[in-house]
Amino acid sequence: MESRHLTQEQADEFALGALEPDIERLVALHVAECVSCRDEVEAAERLASSLALGVPRHTPPAHLKRRVLFAAGIVRPGPLGRMLRFAPAAAAVAAIFVAIAAFTGMVSVRSQVGDLRGANHDLKAQVDEALAQKVQIAAISLRLNQEEQKSYDLRQQASGDRDLLLALLSPDSYVAEVFGVDAASAAVGRLVWDEDQKRVWFVASDLPARPTGQTYQIWVDAGGRYVSLGTFNSDSAGFARYDTIVPEGLTSYTSAVVTVERAGGAPERSGPSVFVGDFSRFQR
Repeated sequence: MESRHLTQEQADEFALGALEPDIERLVALHVAECVSCRDEVEAAERLASSLALGVPRHTPPAHLKRRVLFAAGIVRPGPLGRMLRFAPAAAAVAAIFVAIAAFTGMVSVRSQVGDLRGANHDLKAQVDEALAQKVQIAAISLRLNQEEQKSYDLRQQASGDRDLLLALLSPDSYVAEVFGVDAASAAVGRLVWDEDQKRVWFVASDLPARPTGQTYQIWVDAGGRYVSLGTFNSDSAGFARYDTIVPEGLTSYTSAVVTVERAGGAPERSGPSVFVGDFSRFQR
């Protein structure tokens, strides 16, 4: 405004007091220095005064005066006014965009959550299937182990039967009957001593199985001292078969006896006798 004069419109607005406070101060400074503009303002003030004398004068509220002048086209809204004018519409548009973005984000999140739930469901199904397969594999492995154990036991039994048969048929083996001590017992037994294999077999039938905490133990009398050949038990049918290696240094014996001892065997003969056998004819 330093190099321009006021327009008639600006002079009228200044005379009516319709300018913004900041602009009004600038115009007042310019009018104080510019004679031409001061004349324009004074003419506008005289016109406004003559109009004001025609009716009672009431100072209108600032917002009402600006609104009336704006509606009459006398005052144009400044940048702030235009901003405020379009603010509600802009806010509405922004709100719409925010709502759309929020809805889109919500749909996206819901979709991701749905995908995650589906992935978790698939993963759980895979884990369940893997566990089921693991259980099946464990069951199959257990059955295989049981079958292998049965096969091993059968092989061992067949091997024991073969060795016992060879011992019975060998001319270097000694076979002796052992007799039950209790006359009422139906148990019978036989002891086979294979000199070549340095092994002893004891076979019995109708021999009651010992309860938990007890076992059968076989002894041989060597020079008046009973030497343990080991412990065994019979099965539910009363059959027992036991074999062991002859202890090192045992070269002579006169009798054999089977006793009932505590589980694990006794270091010395102490329990009641079940079988006895005479080996006095076996000279070593």
